[in-house]
Amino acid sequence: MVLDDLKRFPRVFRVLVASALIENMAFGLIIPFLAIYIIEDLGLEPWTAGVVLAGYMIAGVPSMIFGGMLADKIGRRPVLLASLGLMSLTMLMYFFAYDFVTLLILVMADSFVGSMYMPAANAMIADVIKSVDRPRAFSALRVAWNVGTIFGPVMGMVLVVIYPIKVLFVFGALILAAAFFLNLVYIRETRPEKLESMRITFRSVMSVARDRPFLLLCSLSAIFWFFFAQWMSVLPVYARTELGVSLVEWALTFTLSAVMIVSLQLWVTSQVVRFRRSLVLAVGQLIAALGFGLIFLATDLNSLIGCIVVITIGEILYMSILSAIIADMAPEVKRGMYMGFSGLVQQLGAGLGFLFGMTLYGLLVDTSVIWLIIATIGAVTIVGYFVFARIAGPSIDNPTPSSKGSAEKVH
Repeated sequence: MVLDDLKRFPRVFRVLVASALIENMAFGLIIPFLAIYIIEDLGLEPWTAGVVLAGYMIAGVPSMIFGGMLADKIGRRPVLLASLGLMSLTMLMYFFAYDFVTLLILVMADSFVGSMYMPAANAMIADVIKSVDRPRAFSALRVAWNVGTIFGPVMGMVLVVIYPIKVLFVFGALILAAAFFLNLVYIRETRPEKLESMRITFRSVMSVARDRPFLLLCSLSAIFWFFFAQWMSVLPVYARTELGVSLVEWALTFTLSAVMIVSLQLWVTSQVVRFRRSLVLAVGQLIAALGFGLIFLATDLNSLIGCIVVITIGEILYMSILSAIIADMAPEVKRGMYMGFSGLVQQLGAGLGFLFGMTLYGLLVDTSVIWLIIATIGAVTIVGYFVFARIAGPSIDNPTPSSKGSAEKVH
């Protein structure tokens, strides 16, 4: 199904998909080991690791807006190239981190330059893919990301057996450089001509917050990333210290999740477009929250894998429709702004989730209780999606082709 979509969609989309696969290999190479590296190799306390991870997410908050604004002002392509090129350099600099301060500076610089990429890429996809095809297009992009996430941890498992964890940053930098050259050679500008004469200011970017349904959706997705961020912060440390999971086994859980997404994402997307979008988001978040809650009962690698399967099912449902909704809500002349603003709010939620989770983990006597707390946050807040359905109306919440067409005409 992915190959069929790639054939019928424009070349720029195919290049973005290939770039996402390559770029996410670097992400998959690093992220399963990052929290462990911070605590075991650099000797930092859990709460300081939480500060570093939160710093990474929060530093990207203004960059999301900046990247979206630049994508509308100077074009999508320059922003993509600048982000990928600078990410390659900052990734390489991680190799030289030796204490809390240098690592914090590096992660914030890396986050700032890296966070410009997604608003521009998402705006580019919205430029070339019509509304009715956007759920499949964004799902195909997620499949590519997760193919990269399959190869990244596998490569990481091999490398950490031979080299210290910090060597992974060198390989990650080389992978990002490859993505840069792919975009440099094959990506062409897609920004609508009507944007060329548009005056864009920070004030006009922040005006998107007056779109109440959009602001509510951004806030709800930030809550999702608040509790989902524990997978990349608390969970690897908990799995290693409390469940006795090795580095290789932990990397395999990432690979398992990615394989599930690659196998199921497009099929799930083809099924859920028949349902109300608010219901899909609510059910996806509820299933993910259940998976996190079940970690409380996990005692070994096998039971942890069962929890991760449940979490991934929830993630697949949730992400099958989220980006398409945001793209449909964004007026053509403000696509970069809307993508940047949504990324800003989501990244802020994830950053606060990193800080909250790692701090709480360091304070709790019985660390397993954290999963009940995280699951409760995820479950209780799904009520917000039904509020979103009421204020957004059927043109956004009803995924039928006629409703989508009406939504585009309104914008």
